[in-house]
Amino acid sequence: MAGEVFKLEASVTGRPLPSLVWTKEGKELVDTAKLEIKTSDFNTTLINKESLRRDGGVFTLTASNPGGFAKFTFNVKVLDRPGPPDSLTVTDVAAEKCVLNWLHPTHDGGAKIEYFIIQRRETSRLAWTNVATDLQANRFKVTKLLKGNEYIFRVMAVNKYGVGEPLESEPVICANPYVPSDPPQQPEVTTITKDSMVVCWERPEHDGGSRINTYIIERRDKTGLRWVKCNKRTVTDLRFKVSGLTPGHEYEFRVFAENNAGLSQPSPSSPFYKAVDTIFQPGPPGNPRVLDTSKSSITLAWNKPVYDGGSEITGYIVETCLPEEDEWTIHTPKKGWTAMSFTITNLKENQEYKINICATNCEGVGEPAAVPGSPKYDAGVKITGYVATITAKDEVDPPKIDLEAKYSQAVVVNADDTFRLEASISGKPVPTVHWLKEGHAITEAARLEIKNTDFTACIVVKEAIRHADFPGKIILEEKLEAPDLELDSDMRKMINIRSASTLRLFVPVRGRPAPEVKWGKAEGEIKETAQIDNTGSYASLVIENVDRFDSGKYTLTAENASGVKSVFISVRVLDSPSPPTNFIVKEITKNSVTLTWEPPHLDGGSKIKHYIVEKRESTRKVYSPITTCNRMSWKVEPLPEGGIFFFRVLAENEYGVGLPAKTIEPIKISEKPQPPGKVSVVDVTCSTVTLAWEKPEHDGGSRISYYEIELAPKDSEAWSVCASVKALETVVTNLLKGEEYQFRVAAVNDKGKSDPRQLVQSVVAKDLVIEPAVRPKASNYSVQVGYDLKIEVPIAGHPKPTITWTKDGAALKQTTRVNVTDSARHTTLTIKDATKEDGGMYSINVANALGSKDATIEVITLDRPGPPTGPVKLEDISAESITLSWEPPTYTGGCQISNYVVEKRDTTTTNWVVVSATVARTTLKVSNLKTGAEYQFRIYAENRYGKSYAIDSAPVLAQYPFQEPGPPGTPFVSSYTKDYMVRKEKNSILWTKINKMLIQDCRFKSTPLEEGIDKPSESTGSITAKDEVEPPKCETDSMYNQTLVINAGETFSLEAIVEGKPIPTAQWFKGNVEVEKSARAEIQ
Repeated sequence: MAGEVFKLEASVTGRPLPSLVWTKEGKELVDTAKLEIKTSDFNTTLINKESLRRDGGVFTLTASNPGGFAKFTFNVKVLDRPGPPDSLTVTDVAAEKCVLNWLHPTHDGGAKIEYFIIQRRETSRLAWTNVATDLQANRFKVTKLLKGNEYIFRVMAVNKYGVGEPLESEPVICANPYVPSDPPQQPEVTTITKDSMVVCWERPEHDGGSRINTYIIERRDKTGLRWVKCNKRTVTDLRFKVSGLTPGHEYEFRVFAENNAGLSQPSPSSPFYKAVDTIFQPGPPGNPRVLDTSKSSITLAWNKPVYDGGSEITGYIVETCLPEEDEWTIHTPKKGWTAMSFTITNLKENQEYKINICATNCEGVGEPAAVPGSPKYDAGVKITGYVATITAKDEVDPPKIDLEAKYSQAVVVNADDTFRLEASISGKPVPTVHWLKEGHAITEAARLEIKNTDFTACIVVKEAIRHADFPGKIILEEKLEAPDLELDSDMRKMINIRSASTLRLFVPVRGRPAPEVKWGKAEGEIKETAQIDNTGSYASLVIENVDRFDSGKYTLTAENASGVKSVFISVRVLDSPSPPTNFIVKEITKNSVTLTWEPPHLDGGSKIKHYIVEKRESTRKVYSPITTCNRMSWKVEPLPEGGIFFFRVLAENEYGVGLPAKTIEPIKISEKPQPPGKVSVVDVTCSTVTLAWEKPEHDGGSRISYYEIELAPKDSEAWSVCASVKALETVVTNLLKGEEYQFRVAAVNDKGKSDPRQLVQSVVAKDLVIEPAVRPKASNYSVQVGYDLKIEVPIAGHPKPTITWTKDGAALKQTTRVNVTDSARHTTLTIKDATKEDGGMYSINVANALGSKDATIEVITLDRPGPPTGPVKLEDISAESITLSWEPPTYTGGCQISNYVVEKRDTTTTNWVVVSATVARTTLKVSNLKTGAEYQFRIYAENRYGKSYAIDSAPVLAQYPFQEPGPPGTPFVSSYTKDYMVRKEKNSILWTKINKMLIQDCRFKSTPLEEGIDKPSESTGSITAKDEVEPPKCETDSMYNQTLVINAGETFSLEAIVEGKPIPTAQWFKGNVEVEKSARAEIQ
């Protein structure tokens, strides 16, 4: 175990006697105070005292003689606390964290390393703080560091014998070695479907010194205001598939790069991309054909294309071209014709045309299909090369009536029977049919029913009577037709369409002659950007990028000579809501605002889910959310009093957040003020009253604009405004002498008028006469040098007294630093940046016609004291000590001297050394001086405000103030015998010392003497022999007056100066136990 003694013993044999050598790891060992080697002829012993961990290892004993050598190896392991870990490094240093790495100790102390302890400290401090206390690994991430601070870390290994030695790191400053990266390049979108898009981008030009950890992709709907994060997982590739998109919506994207320093700025936004499936142009329509021609029109029909391009067919385009030209003219609406038949109108008679029909989808116009002509030449069709031309001309057939044979004779029917007359008709254009009786046109009646079609004519007569038995006559004329608007089943219902989409309304129109068609909107006007295309056979309305304001009822009216027809088409645009209506600020207090609103006019085709309330400080540009609520009012609190805010409310439905309703003007958070403070009378004359009052305790959050002063006769409620002022004092004039009045004051801000504060007592308008008075609040004031002092002294008197200040009997001289201000009830002395000279006695005199009064105030300036009063007296000078004395400072700094500081220096140097910093008296004995050295001393006085300048002593030599004594007088023998006296052998030149003890007296008896020796010299006189005695003294440094704080594992020493004659013995105690010398405690 550590601290114990271990012995290695071996017996050795050999002839001749072998020589023995002990080695450790290749180095020969020799005797030291710690390591002892004992060797005899046949034995050797190695003794190691107070074993330490490093004393372990491989010991080798080598015995050699001319006959050879022998070796024996001893493996010694000292069980101890482990050694320090190896190779402590600090890596990945950031502003708030770093990573520590280290290796296991080289010496594990003979036991398994159980765990490690990590500590840290700031270089500006001495205390260590635990970071981790039970760590098994050789790596640790330290967090929660302070940016910019410098730290030192240390790691200690722990085994079952205790905590090992620490290994400290080099100082490390916590700062990021990197910055956020540059933004990525503008993203692009590649693969697009109806609910997903693939976004691609390029790396930032600079990564900021740190690897890009991930990318953040955000999207924004074109109809919305907010960016939405797309990825929840880490993205390291330069492409990302964004899914969950709403079909038909347009989106833009932006990308952030994130490294260890944080997020970069966003990349430039991409263009808007529409979420639709990838589609192609459609194929040609099938089976195009001619149904009918006239002198100005051609009627066509066709089938849907076999291939629609992956998207719904949105319409068809019919175009014509003259045979000798290549310029095609489109006759259908620009966005296409939705039906699969079409009549081309406004053609020239007998003109030949080439006709193509194309299908369209959202990707564009598909391949054309050429319309073949009729093989009949008389239909106007001629085959020219591979393209058929169609001649626009009427096919004229004269009207014909085909009657059955039974009508060639009279038709006989019985009375009350029903009979029917029918005929087949033909002709081009389709003839009109009229029934006549005896030259008069027949009209339908209860018994007469006329049923005519394009190819038949029929009349039915019910309950025949004799007069109704007649042959009918048919007249064919050109057919007229009232306007008719054919709405399909979808248009008869509510048309729902997503915002940002394209609204297409297509209505076929019938009527002869071709009716005039007009579009309208029941509420408001149709968008100016709307595309309207009306012909005699259809009416088309196209609005691109619709929004919530395009919702409503659209009207279509067709009119010709035969009548008028109107239809309504209801359109609802599915969008986020319009702004809430009637948004007002209902109530404002000093810390809250109550907002109210009504539902939006347009809910976007979906129920309002909730409302979002937001606020913005007037100094900022960004709104911050307050709450989400289902009500139509909200109280916003708490708000900072006096703050200025804008507010807004947004409605949200399933399609997103709508437009906001905002407050136009900023709202200041305030209310009407509280009543003013105490109202008092400053002065009264026969016609005026001077009033003063205090500010309200609370101004309502808005600056007080002014104060209103009202008066009323005593015991009356007839209050009238007599003054409006901004100050806290006013003079009310034009009062009637001797009348008694009551007064009250109200504060006014931009929110209104406070409740009034009334003067407690009524006031009589008359002149007042009051003797002067001055009443200081205290008789003395203290101020620290460099600080300001303000002394306010109440005064009284009427008429207003004159006020005079004096200092130390002289008139007070006012400067920019020292000045006096007077008011009706106070006089105030203000001293700025007080100096020592501002202290003294100040007197105040107040006087008016009735007399005068005086008051005295003492001002004490608090500062560092003056230097001690010299000169410094040097007394009791010896070779090792000097006693200093001095007088207290003349100026104590306004408070008691707490201590004196004494310093010394050897005159051969310029360095001053503190002798004592806690001298309470004006004398001090300075010890431990070097004999023969010249010293100079200086002394400071110190109080609670600092230390004075020093007073220096004269140089003084540390030596006794006397020299070696001269020789004693001639000794004489007062008495002698044959065996004693001071002696020197007569025949010797050496003197022999007789006394072995000190002689204090001037006489001494010397024995024994040899009889017969000559007489000695004169006697020295009697001498008293005794020891010089001084009681023991112990002096310590002032630092030991406080508790010493040291870190575990460090070495400390305690020192004291011990004096006394004879030299005293010294003992150390810890508590009541004496401290003895040991391996860890050394006493010198």
